[in-house]
Amino acid sequence: MPQALDYYFVLNSPWSYLAARQLGGIVERTGAELRLRPVQLPKLFAATGGLQLRDRPPARQAYRLQELARWSRHLGVPMHIQPTHFPVDERLAVGAVLAALAAGHEALPLTVAFGQALWTDNRNLADEAVVADLLASANLPASLLAEARDPRHDATLAANTEATIAANVFGVPSCVIGNEVFWGQDRLDFVERALTQPA
Repeated sequence: MPQALDYYFVLNSPWSYLAARQLGGIVERTGAELRLRPVQLPKLFAATGGLQLRDRPPARQAYRLQELARWSRHLGVPMHIQPTHFPVDERLAVGAVLAALAAGHEALPLTVAFGQALWTDNRNLADEAVVADLLASANLPASLLAEARDPRHDATLAANTEATIAANVFGVPSCVIGNEVFWGQDRLDFVERALTQPA
């Protein structure tokens, strides 16, 4: 029986984008059941002592940019480490991901496409036309754009966030396998190793 892999993320995180790009290969190699769980980062931070980027000391903010540049080169992923539309109002795009999941579609490619739009292509995920274009590029129904605004997604985000807190997750991206938490896209080797062990 495939192991479940819960993936907690936000589109506003460049680290979540880098992780999402790698998850497809991990799932293919391990046969894991990937469960995408977008969360509300401010609520997660409030519950676990995290700091929003704007509230971090200058030295930590500067180091983040250095690390992003390093990982961009290491993974061969071109990035705007300071994109024009960051932080972006991600509600419409996240709603589209949740609408795709609710309709039974594979939503990881869309999640990656949204990340690429923000972090590589410097596009605005709050722009309805951009979201519509990315849905079309992912061969998903145009109707998901309207469904992305469904208020039920707020409840799903809240539930995901509560589940994140209950799982002792404190940041994104995070993967949870059973009771094990793996925080950061730089822990994906350990994620894959855990998925190859007997459950």
